[in-house]
Amino acid sequence: MFFRRLRVLAGLAVPALLLGLFPAAAELPAGFEITTARPAATFLRDEAIEFVVRCGRPVQGATWTVTRHGGAEVASGEMTLGGGNAAALRVRERPGVGYYTLTLALESGEVVSDVFCVLPPPDEARGDGGIFGLGYKPRCAAEWDIYRQVGARHVRAEFPWPEIEREPGVYDLAWVDQFAADARARGIQLTVLTGHTPRAYGQRPIDAEGRVASAWYTWQPAGTIEWYRFISTMAGRLLNRRISVDGAHPTDTLPRGSRPLVIAWEVWSEADQNFYYGDWDRYLDMLRIAYGTIRARERVPVVYGSCGHLTEMNATFWQGCGDYFDMAAYHPHGPDPDYELMHWFRNMPQAWWSRGVPRDSAFTECDFHAADCAHEAGFIVRLAATLRAWRQPLYVRSGCTGGCIATNRCSYGLVWYENGRYVPRPAYVGFAVARWLLESAAYIGPLEAPAGARLELFVRGGVPMVVGWTDGGAQTVRLDLGGPACVIDPLGGVRTLRDASARVELSQDTVAVAGVSYRYLSEAASAAAERWLTTEMGHESPTASRYVDPLEDDAAACIAADFPGRVRAAVRQACDAWERYPPHGASAFFIAQRTVGEGMVAAARNAREAGALQPIHTNTIWRLAELGEHLGEIADGAGQRWWRMNNVSAADMAKVRELVRATRRRVPDARGGARCPGADRLLDRAERQLALVRASGGHRRGAWWAAVLEARAAHALTGVEQPRMIETFAVAEFPTAEPVTKGKLLPPDGDHELLARVYNFLPRAVAGTIRLDMPQAWPSAAGALSFSAPASGPGEPVALDFCVPEQPTPWVQKTVYRPFGCFDVDLPAPLRANEGLSIAAESGGPVAPMGYQAFVGAWPSRAASAPQRMRPAVPTIGDGAQPTVPPVASPLPADVPFAAIAPAGGVLRSGP
Repeated sequence: MFFRRLRVLAGLAVPALLLGLFPAAAELPAGFEITTARPAATFLRDEAIEFVVRCGRPVQGATWTVTRHGGAEVASGEMTLGGGNAAALRVRERPGVGYYTLTLALESGEVVSDVFCVLPPPDEARGDGGIFGLGYKPRCAAEWDIYRQVGARHVRAEFPWPEIEREPGVYDLAWVDQFAADARARGIQLTVLTGHTPRAYGQRPIDAEGRVASAWYTWQPAGTIEWYRFISTMAGRLLNRRISVDGAHPTDTLPRGSRPLVIAWEVWSEADQNFYYGDWDRYLDMLRIAYGTIRARERVPVVYGSCGHLTEMNATFWQGCGDYFDMAAYHPHGPDPDYELMHWFRNMPQAWWSRGVPRDSAFTECDFHAADCAHEAGFIVRLAATLRAWRQPLYVRSGCTGGCIATNRCSYGLVWYENGRYVPRPAYVGFAVARWLLESAAYIGPLEAPAGARLELFVRGGVPMVVGWTDGGAQTVRLDLGGPACVIDPLGGVRTLRDASARVELSQDTVAVAGVSYRYLSEAASAAAERWLTTEMGHESPTASRYVDPLEDDAAACIAADFPGRVRAAVRQACDAWERYPPHGASAFFIAQRTVGEGMVAAARNAREAGALQPIHTNTIWRLAELGEHLGEIADGAGQRWWRMNNVSAADMAKVRELVRATRRRVPDARGGARCPGADRLLDRAERQLALVRASGGHRRGAWWAAVLEARAAHALTGVEQPRMIETFAVAEFPTAEPVTKGKLLPPDGDHELLARVYNFLPRAVAGTIRLDMPQAWPSAAGALSFSAPASGPGEPVALDFCVPEQPTPWVQKTVYRPFGCFDVDLPAPLRANEGLSIAAESGGPVAPMGYQAFVGAWPSRAASAPQRMRPAVPTIGDGAQPTVPPVASPLPADVPFAAIAPAGGVLRSGP
């Protein structure tokens, strides 16, 4: 099927494109109108190409030509137009996928040009489309169709709280329902984004100036119950909706099943940057409430709305909220995706590795684009191949600056909208070609390439395919071929290769060479396995991690000294089996997978024998799970031509689904609802692998084996991992505190009140006691008080009183440090300007505690008496107040929350 489709294109092939300056979007002269049945002047391959031309000039003859980008003429003809009448222009030839210019030359001498494109069918070569997301929210049916026909698989759609709850308690959901219906009708999934505060609920920071003062939607909500009601309403509206089943194939062994409408749920965008100016504690409250609400309805990944700041991530873990997100968002940009990805994984994710709780990343608003827009189409193919090589599950092309549907003539936009017209750009074709080439392809690994060039091997439809590019100038590589082969350029042009080998020119305009020799599979698979073993996180980096060593070193330390050698031997044997008899290649890689899976279980068992689960154990298990999934993908690629040997039966699926279900319930059923978060995350990975099996109709036994091994490792982890009560937790509101940018200020002026509310997402009611842990010098009027919360809902608030001492006087002035700079406050000299509090509850066992950071003091104008000017010494990491909530692992020097980096008294110095 793959080569049948390629031959359709090859019959009208042209030489590989010389991508020079792209033509600007055609501006039709007054009195001219050229329209097509599809929006954005688009046709699908094998569709008849027909235009409707209206011309206000006098009736006259005209000649027309169609040229491919690069100048090659592919069709021409004559027609009569004018008089304002509609004239049909039919192109008999089928020029194939590409970017074209239609030129009309009138007898009067006037020449009019317009651009159009031909795309591969969007439902052809479907697979895991997580990296083919777009971030511009469609405004009308035409824009939805523009996304549908290019093959966009999901849209990051913001549902702003102020636009839904325009008045307190009144929700405008009609547009939400329509948006969901439009997405479902076109088979497009949603990455949901919720955030921003309605003006009626927002708390203006008392230090607000400039944008902070005017951007009320970035303020924190005064309470949490309104956020809970909003999230509950949205979850009830969007979750548990499904998109209709993909078409079945006669060879399927399993029903393909439907897909969820929502693939991820992001809580606020860039909350640690300029789109949230409220207290970080309140963001963490909202994150926990969203996590409990969403996961109680559907196991959709909850995304931490980050811009990549390590400070806030450390505070998130320190304050007890590390279990309340599945992925963390990051919004990279620039022309070098490898560098940006390396930079990301060496920064904020180190907070995960330091505690042994690794997560997936979600690149939900990304502005990667070519340095020169002339190469944007090729860059999109390169980017997709890079993301596959880095095994990233979720990527969204940003629409903020015009990268999707641009109204500002953005040079790297997919489509330009101007003067009421949608005009396709070459990048639009590049996106469709990248999706068609790589969505269903199995990534195998890297091949040896000249300096400055990259070669990545995939298997698509059972056919080995190399994707290659350079960072700069052109380079030539020689590739061995395995039969009929061709070079596919980023705009869909095809050049047939007929010899046993071929010299292929690589440049910034990425090309794919389909039909290379099968011998490359062994080379690429071995290189991929070696990269996993010899690097810290599966990719090369010039900077070492502080918290993980190369996988082979960590595995040797926590599993067995000979384990890396066993993995290498298993991969080598699988490659040998593939070369001897390719139909048995997939089953040989299954054996390599099982070797990795045995190591995952052994790491958990060794931790149990040692009496403690350490970060080295969980970090190693997580990376081995990724390696096992990659080996499964290699096996599935190797088995694509021999699908009967790679099938999964209904009985196979039922067994592993029951294993996942039983493992997930093992600890909660025995511990009153408490869970093992690390084991749960492994089970989530297993379920994603099973979803791939179902989506393929049962033709991905490698993914099935990955799920089996992850479920077994999760079961082993439940025997050593400390269970935690995640689905019941307490949140605190400080009505007597003064909101400041990125924090809250407790004036030392006597009595304060804290309102504690328990949110319970268990299917049973809970009751118990709740207490406030605070600095010993602060008097508390109440000890532990009673609380209750219904099943799957919040309880009533419990008031806990405390006092911030206002004596002795005179007060002094100290500096408070926060992510957005620092400010001075006045307070009694013995008090610290940064303090940690926590609320803890008991309900037949500990309820998840929460730490809160408070700035202590008053603005100088509100001081009890004229203060003596004093500042703390240079801040020392690790010094200062710390909440009573223990971190997951032993504290590290960089783990202090951002509100606690000022010293706790100690030596003070006078002066400004």
